[in-house]
Amino acid sequence: MDARYSKDVRYHAVELLRLYRHLMKYRELSEILNLPPPAIWRYVTLRIIPNYERAENLVKVLTSREVVSGLLRKYIRFRDGAVDVQEVLSNVVLMKILAYVAYQYLGPEVDTVLTVELDGVPLATLVSELFRSKLAVARKGIPITSKGVYEVEYMSRDPPSIVRLYIPYNGVRKGDRVLIVDDIIRSGRTSAALVKLIRSVGATLVGIFSPIAVGGEWVRTLGEYLDRVFVVLRVET
Repeated sequence: MDARYSKDVRYHAVELLRLYRHLMKYRELSEILNLPPPAIWRYVTLRIIPNYERAENLVKVLTSREVVSGLLRKYIRFRDGAVDVQEVLSNVVLMKILAYVAYQYLGPEVDTVLTVELDGVPLATLVSELFRSKLAVARKGIPITSKGVYEVEYMSRDPPSIVRLYIPYNGVRKGDRVLIVDDIIRSGRTSAALVKLIRSVGATLVGIFSPIAVGGEWVRTLGEYLDRVFVVLRVET
């Protein structure tokens, strides 16, 4: 992404329209945006660039929970009482849209995007690129090349066991403004452990972003931080 346009709402509006065009027809976009298809086409093809007021409205609609949750519902699957998000994680276009959602509601002042290996990495990478921030990945084993790590542990629910996460010292620094990104929130224990680590380092939690949250246990686990949690779609199994 060109740094000149990374925070320009007009650029975001055009990019979002182009992404949506991979998932929707002009007629569908017209219904969502209340704009005629020819006008949308001119924006998508850069025949004209939306002014700031129009761009802000486009971004607001295209990153809204109502619209994006509708997209997510098309790709999540329920199997044997479990939520399968692999079709979400493998859809790069949808993941890029989700990155814009994170930017719209939790940005733009973020120094570090923090996630846990493995499934959270693709989305966190796209979010980090959009914020032009550092990406830190918490791993369940000590990185061989690391000169030093922070360690945090928590009790996982299924199966019940102690999980230890490790982050290199240069991953999160004192004073960093940190955004946690998770592909799906279930119990909330992983995010709570990362918050604990962030606070112990002396960094600041900007927020916790996840496309999907399952059930209600995470609400109780993250109760103290709920005002900084943004979930696009809540589902029950």
